[in-house]
Amino acid sequence: MRDSRRYIVLCMFALCLCTAQAWAQRVGRNQIEFGLQGGMMYYIGDAHPKMFQDIREVYGGEVSYLFNRRWSLMLQGGTGRIAGYPATEQGLPDPKGEKWTNRLVDIDVVARFNFLPFGLKNKYDKSVRPYTPYIFAGFGVAMHTGFTKVTPYVPVGVGFRWMCSEHVGMFVAWQNNICFGDNLEPVPGYDNIHNLNGSNPLNCDMTSTIQFGIVFEIIREKKICKFCTEHHQ
Repeated sequence: MRDSRRYIVLCMFALCLCTAQAWAQRVGRNQIEFGLQGGMMYYIGDAHPKMFQDIREVYGGEVSYLFNRRWSLMLQGGTGRIAGYPATEQGLPDPKGEKWTNRLVDIDVVARFNFLPFGLKNKYDKSVRPYTPYIFAGFGVAMHTGFTKVTPYVPVGVGFRWMCSEHVGMFVAWQNNICFGDNLEPVPGYDNIHNLNGSNPLNCDMTSTIQFGIVFEIIREKKICKFCTEHHQ
């Protein structure tokens, strides 16, 4: 009885080793990524000149094309709210007034660069890592104030991502959207109060998000037969 138990344990241990070895030999790479994300959002502008004030919820999704282990192109969309105090006659926040909120719908396209070759570890390429910090930048538009206004912006940010398995990963990212305008507040008293729109590129609103997300990678890249290519040459 004891011998049979030992035999079963040894077989299970050998099976685990073989499975781990087969997993390590997987060198293929997925090419499409899609996922969901959510977190917090705030804005910096006339109503809130400092960071992390009146934090509200934000959520959205993304789809990416992975060119290689470092570069990818990502399309993402999301919605969130910003909030602040009403404006006084001088265009300053009035803490005694009732707060306003404004819903934003953001759509942007960004290029993403991984600092480390990203993917599952394998014995054929020791440089590949299942985690990496990354940066991204691109162009987007924000629809707000009941979809009556559209404000373009430049998204820039940093993040960290890691792979949980062959097709599932996670990430956390901090994105800052630098708007080409000073009109995110649905309050006329805050809109271009210094008459600098068009003359001062620093006179703009900015929104920021800190989000956590889960992604799913699909569509394996086509394997290339180097022997076949060399043979036909």
